[in-house]
Amino acid sequence: MSTQRPWIAYVGPVAFPEGGAAARRILGNAKALAGAGYDVVIVSGQRPDERGAQFDVAPGIRCVSTNERDAEHLHKTLRYARYAIMGARSRQWLDAQETPPDAVILYSGYSPYLLQFTGWARRKGIALLFDAVEWYAAPSLPRFLTSPYLWNTEFAMRVLIPRLDGVVAISRALEGYYRAKGLPVGRVPPLFDPDEITARDPVPDPDGQLRLAYSGSPGRKDLIDIVIESVLERDAGRGRIVLDIAGVTEEELRRRPPLQRRGGTIPETLRAHGQVSHARSTEIVGGADFTVFLRAVNRVSTHGFPTKFVESLALGTPVITNLTSDLADHLRDGETGLECTEPTAPALGAVLDRALALGADARSTMRRAARTEAEKAFAYQAHVATLGELINTTSKNFDGKGIES
Repeated sequence: MSTQRPWIAYVGPVAFPEGGAAARRILGNAKALAGAGYDVVIVSGQRPDERGAQFDVAPGIRCVSTNERDAEHLHKTLRYARYAIMGARSRQWLDAQETPPDAVILYSGYSPYLLQFTGWARRKGIALLFDAVEWYAAPSLPRFLTSPYLWNTEFAMRVLIPRLDGVVAISRALEGYYRAKGLPVGRVPPLFDPDEITARDPVPDPDGQLRLAYSGSPGRKDLIDIVIESVLERDAGRGRIVLDIAGVTEEELRRRPPLQRRGGTIPETLRAHGQVSHARSTEIVGGADFTVFLRAVNRVSTHGFPTKFVESLALGTPVITNLTSDLADHLRDGETGLECTEPTAPALGAVLDRALALGADARSTMRRAARTEAEKAFAYQAHVATLGELINTTSKNFDGKGIES
């Protein structure tokens, strides 16, 4: 890293670089900030490992581990007590630096991190921003009332974040919410590095089999059972479709309702790969004709943005899904993917029929269009200006003039 350039601290409890979609979000934004002329220090709350407390990530980007996450083995009560003061070690590390950052961007951590950093940043005259990537919602009021974690995130989203200097928003919904609060906002979807993720053009199956892929950890967001049900109904043992599922073991798959209704036997059309590395996941997705996932339209899916959509297009794999978040801007039916009109098995079945009818040339054309859209909309280079302008706007309000200056 340069000692000449101004720098940004990207701070949060996320493990790095092995922290899944969250870590990839931070890295993509860090590369865009580096392109805007800043060095970036990712201040991760993870425990130091064999790489040491500090290690280089990419040109202009370094990671520092502050060991905030040291209570995960404790009893729930003690974990909650420790969680309440998370962020203190990261703040202390920043306080010890001879040259302060131009800005601090918080990722996750919510109320504990926000309470640690808001007053500190004001005293230091440092712009404080939040990278808003989702808005959690409880499935019911009783679940909300009994979840301290949801109290924490709701308080952060509605009360603490509006007091900051700016927001990086992953979606148009979050951008609109915080702009209405009077904050400078830069809308930045999940990003990727075109030099590191390349598209491939798999050899079409000579039998015309449709190769589908799902990668992730199905929770309340992804309606994986509807996908499985639709695939089983449409294939009906004829070997026309294969669905590779990364993130689900065979035992977990057997317990899913669509298979329980069929005696718990896994047919040849479904292949469960279990938990796999990100590299293996990209192999599975990159080798498919389409990735497929469905989500209910609700606050969570509207305010977030599915990383799996971006990564699929970056690999040149078109996507079959219903429209949530800002996907309507990028999923052009018959070009970069196939739109499912609603998240139901009959609607998805109709889309699978369309996919089965596509020839090899049509599938290859869609792959090229998917990659082109990814480079235009999600390459980190396309968002250098957005993040650079946001940092300039928020930091110029301070110019180092804090209470302690």
